[in-house]
Formats: sequence, structure tokens, C-alpha cells
Amino acid sequence: MGFDNTDATDLAELKSEVNVDPTGLGYAAVIAETDALLALLNDKNPATLLERPGIDPAQVRSQTTFDAYNDLSIDEQEWIRWMTGANAASNGTSLKVTTDLRARLTGPDNASIWSAATRDAMNAAMLAIIDVPASRAEILWGFGTSISRADWFAARDS
Repeated sequence: MGFDNTDATDLAELKSEVNVDPTGLGYAAVIAETDALLALLNDKNPATLLERPGIDPAQVRSQTTFDAYNDLSIDEQEWIRWMTGANAASNGTSLKVTTDLRARLTGPDNASIWSAATRDAMNAAMLAIIDVPASRAEILWGFGTSISRADWFAARDS
């Protein structure tokens, strides 16, 4: 995904987003102020969360408490070490956030690997890694998208 200022569909979607303002962000009030308009599109909104496509295994390890790890079964401890690459040198790759990974790290009851004693805290810690504040541009065009001046001018003038 991502915004492409050479794609007519993306340009039309951006132009419509600003002209229609479906979520009421107030584009009309700043339409003549490009920087303010871009801020409305690109600034992260803590109330709007987006699932990352991938997470850093080191974050999972750093957020896993001793008690939570200690409460895991031997198989679950091995899974977490394998999944995060703790048994080998990390090569900087990210873990793809799949339905299974999300359920095991943040799921309710037995879907989660965490014991009942640590589940709420660990689910919250893992959700904070997976679900992050998003901008309007990211909601529309995907994680990591940022609309530039050139993007907006291309859409406006299309």
C-alpha cells in the first residue's frame, strides 16, 4: 500500500478526503495553509490506533517481565525464544503480525500464552507494541504513509 502521487486513484482519494472531510478534521479551515493541512493528514492521533505490519522481536523480549516468562510452560518459553530470535543473534528483521501471533501475545483467556496472573499486564504491553497511534494518511494508505507537499499539490491540481 502507500500513497503514490503518480496514481490517479490515490490523487483522487486525497483530493476527495480534503474536499469532503469525512471525519471532520477541519481541512476547510486550513486549505490555504499547506503546512497546517499536512499536519492534519500526517500527525499521529493517540485515539486512532493502527496495527503495525511487523514488530521488533527485541521489543517483545524487553516488555516480557520475569514473572510472565517464568509462568510460561517450557514449550511456551521455547516458542517465545524461537519467535523473538533470542536463541541466536538478531538480524534486525521484524515479526509479521499475523492473527496467530496477535492471539498468542494479546488474546483473551487461553488464546494468550500468558498465565492468568500476568495476562492483563502482558496483553496490554504487547498491544502497545502492535497497535500504535496513526495519522489519517496511515489510516487511508497504510502504516508509515506520510503525505508530502508535492503529494498534496499533485492531488489538488489533478
